[in-house]
Amino acid sequence: MRAQELLATLSLILFYTSIPLLIPLAYANYYGESSFDSIGFVILIMMFPSIPVFIPGIFKSILSFFSSIFNFLFRREVHYNYALEILTKRPQLSELRFGDILAISAISWILIPLVTAYPYYVAGMSPTDSIFESMSGWTSTGLSVITSFENISNSLILFRSITQWVGGLGIILLMLSFLRHHQGKSLLAFEAKNPMELGVKNTASKIWQIYIVLTIISIGLLYFVGFDFFNSINLGFAGISNGGFFPFESYDLVWIQKLILAFTMFIGAVSFVTHNKVLGGHLGALLSQEFLLFVSLIVIGAGLITFVGHDEFHNTILNTVSASACGGFAIGDLSVLHEFSIYVLIILMVCGGMYGSTTGGLKLWRILVALKVIWSRIRAYFVPSGTVQIITLEKNPVSDSVITEVLGFIFLYLAIFLICAGVFMAWGMGIVDSMFTVASALGNVGLSTISIPILPLHSKMFLVLIMYIGRIEILPVLAMIRFIVDRR
Repeated sequence: MRAQELLATLSLILFYTSIPLLIPLAYANYYGESSFDSIGFVILIMMFPSIPVFIPGIFKSILSFFSSIFNFLFRREVHYNYALEILTKRPQLSELRFGDILAISAISWILIPLVTAYPYYVAGMSPTDSIFESMSGWTSTGLSVITSFENISNSLILFRSITQWVGGLGIILLMLSFLRHHQGKSLLAFEAKNPMELGVKNTASKIWQIYIVLTIISIGLLYFVGFDFFNSINLGFAGISNGGFFPFESYDLVWIQKLILAFTMFIGAVSFVTHNKVLGGHLGALLSQEFLLFVSLIVIGAGLITFVGHDEFHNTILNTVSASACGGFAIGDLSVLHEFSIYVLIILMVCGGMYGSTTGGLKLWRILVALKVIWSRIRAYFVPSGTVQIITLEKNPVSDSVITEVLGFIFLYLAIFLICAGVFMAWGMGIVDSMFTVASALGNVGLSTISIPILPLHSKMFLVLIMYIGRIEILPVLAMIRFIVDRR
């Protein structure tokens, strides 16, 4: 019985994740592009397993509807809005343990990129490159193995951008917009999203509403500064999700276009709680410690790179925001930057943006907690013995369990970063390129100082693993391993 519940939940995740892919399918159908078949096949594969899950609910609704008609004919009390209730009824997830949900989520982040790699393979890419491009899209990383768009249809480019756009918020958040679950608050934490005191389903829906509004604004601004409509859509999807896929091979952008690209990444890296407060008229949210730290890191980083590296100012702004927001858009050859500039970008990529946004990395909320813990330990030497110090963030106390979780996560993240960088060094890559590449993949950033397409197969697959671990934030991977061990 439990196995059926696990499969049912997995099938629902696949179903709701496939819905946004109908957009590039419709585009391919309208323009008669060959990628229609491969995209349609992927959507069919993702939707088909959920049919047995929905059938019982459909039959139940039909029977209840006819029962209501029967009651009406015999003049019993009837709810006249029952038809509306049927249309708006949402499935209820089964009572699975939180560990099970984490494991299923971790499996989903493997299964979905594998299935959606098929259109890239049909377009002529190798199996390895297809999986790499798909995983890079869903994890909103932006590292790409595509060297030429000559054989890539517009619908596949749109498909690629849509995966980043959905992956920026996360497949679990998309599922929670339609489903209810008793572990919903914990599942929001799994996607690094803060509840807004609206209820889990309403919070997920509210985040999506803000996300769509920000996306529309980004697309409008990009179109206004000179991008054509198709490229504006793709750049808007990639920018607001902090994905970083360019929909074209070469570019010669003017300064205002670079700044608008930087702006789209910046607002995507601001937490949705902050967006919600600002849209509600509470501008004081822009004075939060995390937001001020985020802005300060960008200003200091850009200043240091400009002062030491002497790079072109607008390129520096774009690259700095791209690193800090984990956005992936970059102008120019990063490999020729001053080594100090690369060092600064690595630090920014490891730090990441605000918690509860589309960004990756450690996230600044965790860094603030760690800094406050360090400061409290320093203060302990100068206060009377036995004095109790309470660590607070935005005037809210941080519990010991949260502090332990934060410090444990930071340790795991940095340990994985150093180990993975060491692996690339052992394979012959230089220390600077190794650390930069791993920081980019683990933080789901997408910047690179090396040519990704020419990497050997084992290096690409290792980067796929790093992108995966970075996107689901380590702990669900451990939950999945525990889940598999328990089944054995």
